[in-house]
Amino acid sequence: MLPAWIIATVAAGYLALLFVIAYLGDRAADAGRSLIANPYVYTLSLCVYVTAWGFYGDVGLAAATGIGFLPANVGACVMAALWWMVLRKIIRIAKDNRLTSLADFISSRYGKSPLLAGLVTVIAAVGVTPYISLQLKAVSMSFDVLRGYPDVLSIPSQPESVWRDSAFYATLMLAAFTVVFGTRKLDLAERHEGMVAAIAFDSLVKLVAFVALGAFVTWGMYDGPGDIFTRAAEVPQMAALFTVGGRKGEVYDSWGSFFSLAFIAMLAIMFLPRQFQVAVVENVDETHINRAIWLFPLYLFLFDLFVLPIAFGGLLRFGIDGAVSPDTFVLTLPLSGEQRALALLVFLGGFAAATGMVIVETIALSTMVCNDLVMPVLLRINALRLTERADLSGLLLAIRRATIVIGLLLGYVYYGLAGEAYALASIGLISLAAVAQFGPALLGGLYWKGGTKAGAMAGLSAGFLVWAYTLVVPAFARAGLLTTTLLADGPFGVELLRPLALFGLDGLDEISHAVLWSMFANVGA
Repeated sequence: MLPAWIIATVAAGYLALLFVIAYLGDRAADAGRSLIANPYVYTLSLCVYVTAWGFYGDVGLAAATGIGFLPANVGACVMAALWWMVLRKIIRIAKDNRLTSLADFISSRYGKSPLLAGLVTVIAAVGVTPYISLQLKAVSMSFDVLRGYPDVLSIPSQPESVWRDSAFYATLMLAAFTVVFGTRKLDLAERHEGMVAAIAFDSLVKLVAFVALGAFVTWGMYDGPGDIFTRAAEVPQMAALFTVGGRKGEVYDSWGSFFSLAFIAMLAIMFLPRQFQVAVVENVDETHINRAIWLFPLYLFLFDLFVLPIAFGGLLRFGIDGAVSPDTFVLTLPLSGEQRALALLVFLGGFAAATGMVIVETIALSTMVCNDLVMPVLLRINALRLTERADLSGLLLAIRRATIVIGLLLGYVYYGLAGEAYALASIGLISLAAVAQFGPALLGGLYWKGGTKAGAMAGLSAGFLVWAYTLVVPAFARAGLLTTTLLADGPFGVELLRPLALFGLDGLDEISHAVLWSMFANVGA
């Protein structure tokens, strides 16, 4: 085990380093020497897509389903191949119209409707809350594993109180850092060059940590990938992982699951608020897309190379009985090999994956909430006389800081209420299914002249409501907040309205079922 003060010092030191990089990046930008005017930095900033879900959860998903971790990255790579056409057009429209957020962009395609922008903001804020909770769960889990190993089984799944919960302190630390990090000043273009430089560094750290771990497991603990796969094939339960659908997982059990997960990943890589922020708002040169088209898939490929060796190595080392959670293999494997320095590096990589997502996501959301939700309401309250004030910068910064803190606290509340009912990958997929609802409205606004504001409003509303009913309601039922008879019998005993078998559609995994019905409602409306 590692002392708690060492782990906390490393985490705090890393955040301080990120702040220094961001500060230097902002100073360079002010001096006219941009640090991010580089296609490699741009691509690395796009790799904020790899969060704690990818760092920890992919291994856990691979240990349960084999190649079940691939769809999220395959879908992203397919969309990357289309960036030369889709992303380039979005960037040009955003720059020509000075659009600064996903909500602004969608509303601009339908007459700059403030009501539509507000709806997009609400859906984004609610939809990414499970994703933020995933990062908090991952940070808490990794801290507890490092501090408690080898007594992994003695780590409680639920703390006795908030004050004993490492996730709560992680929430406060990330909230404080993001407020200082991302809301030091206002920029009319909503660009944060220092943040982009820090996120690019983040992406390097998590890649180096994961590849180093993969190399250690593959060639340090075993005699290469051939040795690992040969041993795995000799274990009947693990041999099933070599066949698609051989072992049914929580979110993946067939080729149908593969394509549904890849589909929502294709949309998420474009429409997650943080991805839109780094890909569109922070872009300084559209020609950077030319390199990103192949560098981004290469980055994901380097990650994916070692996911199965780590997952199978963990199962061979710790057994398949679930005594050690596969989500923790990236930490428990180096610890079992008495490689504390490597375990600390891996912790830092996972911490980088989580913090990068939280920083960019909450900054992007704070911009949307401030510009498209709170300020339009405040400006309509005549008693405040905001239109008579010459400088509103202090108010704008206060709203954004409050949004960041509230957003992280909501993520923590979701983690406490429903986070323990799902593995890391499952939590992430709930959010991806939510932001996928933006796809029809945005892509329709780009390529279909027949789209209307009423249609966009109806589609987003219908898709979001079905998403909530088919994914959020079951999450709360499993957490004990709603009666489980709702899942088995439907509301008021109406079986056709069962959240996991809507209108009698049975036999699909949870995510595929939700994506099918929410997209049917969205596009249909």
